[in-house]
Amino acid sequence: MNATTTTSTAAPVFADATRSQWAVVAACTLIMLAEGFDLLIYSNAIPSLLMDVSMDIDKAGAGMIGSMAFAGMLLGGLAAGKAVAALGLARVALTGFVAFSAATAAIALVNDGWQLGALRFVAGLGLGVVLPAALSLARAHVQPRHGALAISIVMSGMPLGGMLAAVVSRYIIPASGWRPLFLAGGLLGLVLIVVVAPAVVRAGRAVMAEPAKGDWRAVFKRSSRPVLLIGVLATLADLLTWYGISTWLTQLMREFDISFYGAMQLMFTLNTGAIAGSLLTASLAIRLGTRPVAIVAGLVAAFCLLAIASRTLPGWGLFAAIALLGMSAISAQNLVNALVADAFPACHRAAAIGVTLGIGRLGAVIAPALGGQILAAGHGPSWVLVAFAISALLGALLLLAFNRTRVRNCLDGLSANQSGA
Repeated sequence: MNATTTTSTAAPVFADATRSQWAVVAACTLIMLAEGFDLLIYSNAIPSLLMDVSMDIDKAGAGMIGSMAFAGMLLGGLAAGKAVAALGLARVALTGFVAFSAATAAIALVNDGWQLGALRFVAGLGLGVVLPAALSLARAHVQPRHGALAISIVMSGMPLGGMLAAVVSRYIIPASGWRPLFLAGGLLGLVLIVVVAPAVVRAGRAVMAEPAKGDWRAVFKRSSRPVLLIGVLATLADLLTWYGISTWLTQLMREFDISFYGAMQLMFTLNTGAIAGSLLTASLAIRLGTRPVAIVAGLVAAFCLLAIASRTLPGWGLFAAIALLGMSAISAQNLVNALVADAFPACHRAAAIGVTLGIGRLGAVIAPALGGQILAAGHGPSWVLVAFAISALLGALLLLAFNRTRVRNCLDGLSANQSGA
């Protein structure tokens, strides 16, 4: 599934590695850890934010502010392909890293909801360009057969960051409120930049070669449009599910009459399950195939959400369902990313992943606002979970159309364009 490369004047060549370099994957995972912390702390902050009279934010407003980060990620993801072509993977990853860390730290100083929303949007722009760049950098440094595993490991950094955020939130919020939590997120990112920057810069130089024929816009060729469209729609559905859960789980559990500490434990359980699930499903994908494992993961996520919404589970059953939900919901999206990465020649991966994640971020934009509107309308927390279950089911069903013929046509069409341009 590797494309041949020739010369011209546009994007850098990213050749598939003949030997997997897991140190690069680890560096990209640390970037995602900071991204996950900065992105998911908002969910933990919502209960405290709603009680802060100086901010004057209601549930619907909290949902809209939550969507601002994902709106920024949408635009950042769409810009990622062009940015990588112009600056290279390493510069894009590190610049975005600095941007979202600084914007997150600045939230500690806001005076109203508009300022909070604006800074979440800026942070989202940085988060949006970093994700496809980090995934492409990691994928370029492993053998093709390790592609799904590498992407899943990198993506597991996000729930690991969310798990760390749940632990930190449990101690910071009761003592000091929500503001120091965002300062902690910014500081974490700035510390990790120092750690990962040398490895990321070296990795970026290693995959840079002569400019490739064509440019990032080649991913929109007729032969690749079906794959791109399915990837976008499946990503939209899966991100609506995952970020809907990530944003609203703490508040939904509070509305189920679970204590704040109990809600934090459940958020911790969700992200622990996500980390374990990312590695487990990636290993299964190597043996059973990426697409069937992704479909099953989506179906399991939908079932768990409906079970939680029923409010009939005992305490241990609720913990088990949320752990399984974490394992399956994030894995469905990780494997969609892997499917898209493997459907495109190496030099077009950042652009393709940027488009699917960029447009697919509409799901993440919709999710927080959707949850807020359902709650504000008085329909109750169970209906929020049902809405997210429906999106998980749709994400699984869409992958039935992601077949080998479409992937082969996409690869052949872009490879021919690359060698003949």
